[in-house]
Amino acid sequence: MIIVLLWGMLFPLTDWYARLFSPQIIKKGSAEGTKICLTFDDGPDPRYTPEVLKILHKYQITAVFFLIGAKAERFPELVRKIKAEGHQIGCHTYYHRHAYLLSPWKSIATILKGRQTIERIIGKPIEWFRPPWGALNLFQYLFLRQSGLKILLWSANGRDWNKKTGVRGIIKRLSQKLKSNTIIVLHDSGGESGAPDNTVTALPVIISKFQSEGYSFVTMKQVLGGKD
Repeated sequence: MIIVLLWGMLFPLTDWYARLFSPQIIKKGSAEGTKICLTFDDGPDPRYTPEVLKILHKYQITAVFFLIGAKAERFPELVRKIKAEGHQIGCHTYYHRHAYLLSPWKSIATILKGRQTIERIIGKPIEWFRPPWGALNLFQYLFLRQSGLKILLWSANGRDWNKKTGVRGIIKRLSQKLKSNTIIVLHDSGGESGAPDNTVTALPVIISKFQSEGYSFVTMKQVLGGKD
């Protein structure tokens, strides 16, 4: 019983420490400014990802797509399309399981397999990793410190995975969270059935609204204060 209790405390404590104190965890831009980086999780999706890409192309915006390895394996041409259109690609594990529910081996294997799958498709190393639900366990945290992957979370969450949030809710939540050098997380797949429809509808409104308020949409490196 004591072992089970200690195990149950280990992962949340590691996650809490990593989010609050680890310099390896990136949650927002590093400098003052009016820059925004758009990121999308849980794809690729043959229905919704092409719609998101069309909108980004229309507004000439580059985003970061955190892909699930198993989906990338099913839709490799869509992964290549994301890359060909100039977007950055990161790893979102292979199976999208919550970190607290994984054994030590599966904790590492889902990152490693996801990374290898995506890199094999795009033919180049990837730089960024985002854990599902933004949660890390001890074994993932220690592995990622040695892997060379940068852990990227977010500073504004549209909660668009919840269908009840709706289009207006997504826009309202992001508007309330918008600050200097914001990293926005949205989803081009996953969540509740039909939820990505709200994301696709809200995206042009979000872009137009924030641009009219003086914000510019930039790459991940630019929002962190660097140059591409």
